[in-house]
Amino acid sequence: KDTDNDGIDDKIDQCPTQAETFNGIEDSDGCPDVTAPKDTDNDGIDDKIDQCPTQAETFNGIEDSDGCPDVATLQDSDKDGIINSADLCPRSPETFNGFEDSDGCPDNSPVIDTDGDLIIDTLDQCPTQAETVNGFQDSDGCPDVVPPTDTDGDGIPDSIDSCPTQSETVNGFQDSDGCPDIVPTTDSTLISESKDDNSLLQWTAVIASVITAVGAIGAAKLRKSS
Repeated sequence: KDTDNDGIDDKIDQCPTQAETFNGIEDSDGCPDVTAPKDTDNDGIDDKIDQCPTQAETFNGIEDSDGCPDVATLQDSDKDGIINSADLCPRSPETFNGFEDSDGCPDNSPVIDTDGDLIIDTLDQCPTQAETVNGFQDSDGCPDVVPPTDTDGDGIPDSIDSCPTQSETVNGFQDSDGCPDIVPTTDSTLISESKDDNSLLQWTAVIASVITAVGAIGAAKLRKSS
């Protein structure tokens, strides 16, 4: 007897009043059943929608529903150059301003003034040394001393420059007084003339002596003859 006409005798038909659905699933028990999803690679994705039914899906956050194995790429959702796995704000790009640039989050750089001279470190050429505010290069952030005044720019400070508004002429003659000057020169012509005059006087004296001697000799001869 086969009450449900499924071809399975009621004696062995577990569902004698309900026909077996021959679908490859327990077809000999005589009961209707629903086809279980087929998953050849056992990745939990039905073969009907599994693009790689014989290769298991690698669940790594990249196209996990396609059923295919894949390799995780270095994703950077916000395109800030910091991969998502290291980015604390993967959907908000980092603002590269020198302040926590590796966390991947947008931020505002705090105003830092390490030496407390009111010149922020980003503009301070000496961030660990306070500016000495003395009217001389006060914006560079570095300690300094006001240089001595040199009005005429000759390298001699006004405090010791005898001519502070006139530049020294560096010529080897009184170069430290700060005044312009000319090296005094000796007139070689005068020297030569002076030498010549001395020579003439000497010769004149010699001639005079000779004449005097000759005269004395002549006078003596005259006396003898008389």
